[in-house]
Amino acid sequence: MRKTLLPLLFLLPILPACSAKKVYPDPAFGWHNNDFSTVFGRLARITPRNPDDPPVWIVRFGAQNDPYAGQLALTPPDMLTGYNGGETVEVRGAIRKDLAYPDYAGTWFEVSSIRLWSPHR
Repeated sequence: MRKTLLPLLFLLPILPACSAKKVYPDPAFGWHNNDFSTVFGRLARITPRNPDDPPVWIVRFGAQNDPYAGQLALTPPDMLTGYNGGETVEVRGAIRKDLAYPDYAGTWFEVSSIRLWSPHR
């Protein structure tokens, strides 16, 4: 009996570490359809240079080598009321290459709808 319990005693300190859940970041955290009318990604808020100006909201959907450097600025800003940044969202709308703003040199996206996504657990 002692010989069978001895190996189990050595395993006891290891067991809690084995049950620890490791969460890995999603390697492809965003996507878009062909015409960019639907974009899925994470929200980020860029603080403007002038503190009196409103923040610039962007959705990150890819890497620097992706179209539009993997991110689009979102307008109108009232569509982003209630968000903090870091949320995973699906935005629908259209690319607006005619828009520009001094605090963001990238491409703008006019939002017609935005939907918060939460991970399944």
